[in-house]
Amino acid sequence: MSIEKVKENVYAITDGSTRGNVTAYVLPTQIVFVDSGMNIPLIKKFREHIEQETGKKASVLLITHEHGDHVFGNQIFKDCEIITSEFTHEEMIVSKEKNWTPESIEEWKKNAEDPSSLDGLEIVLATKTFADEYEIVDGDVKVIAKRTGGHTEGSSYVYCPNYKVLFAGDNLFNHQFPWGGPPSANPIKWVAAMKEYLSLDVEHYIPGHGQISNEEPLKEFLDYLEKVISLMKEQIAAGKTEEETLEEAEKIEYYPPREGREQWKIATLKKWYEVLTS
Repeated sequence: MSIEKVKENVYAITDGSTRGNVTAYVLPTQIVFVDSGMNIPLIKKFREHIEQETGKKASVLLITHEHGDHVFGNQIFKDCEIITSEFTHEEMIVSKEKNWTPESIEEWKKNAEDPSSLDGLEIVLATKTFADEYEIVDGDVKVIAKRTGGHTEGSSYVYCPNYKVLFAGDNLFNHQFPWGGPPSANPIKWVAAMKEYLSLDVEHYIPGHGQISNEEPLKEFLDYLEKVISLMKEQIAAGKTEEETLEEAEKIEYYPPREGREQWKIATLKKWYEVLTS
């Protein structure tokens, strides 16, 4: 685990050790963490390190969306307020009942690089939800969580205008192919989200996966998204079949999926096609 000091009062882990990236915004009197990753011991160390480094205590955990690699460390923040969008909360309830079974968790452990990363896992849900936007104000510092949809319907970003840092969650996979296949994924909302990110005063973008960056990877991804959507709409209007449309869409160049996730691209393109034809 490598803890990166993004700038004064902002810390992050983006080296993949926690699977999903995690962030901490240090406010005047408290610490706001964003996402909790998928490695319980490392998230515990991350929290302890930031608290010791700053002399402040964690008070809030904001969750960007419902996937396990972003929420399985929630138990480290049981003494905090855990806040997410209403949609994400509902999806986590469903996953807790149907998907995050002891059997499936044991299977994840078997396939994990570090099987101990999920030892003692306890599924911890949000204690507070918001429909579209939530603000935390501490002195003259503000942190904004806003739901945009995109990767999932509940996908939210967390932005601190004072620090000019935005945590994008899985609406941003830097320099790698995104996972756009969740049931509620929507490429049109994704485009709007990327444009909103770029409209804000941001110096550092923290993705859900990949390294911290400036705006260039966002522009690259937005360009790719818009090309795919435009091509699909043209193919659909011309009466082309799904197979023909996907074959053409696959030719549009972009970063490849991560190793072991080669099926992501076709599943993502199929989902985007489904949305555009619904």
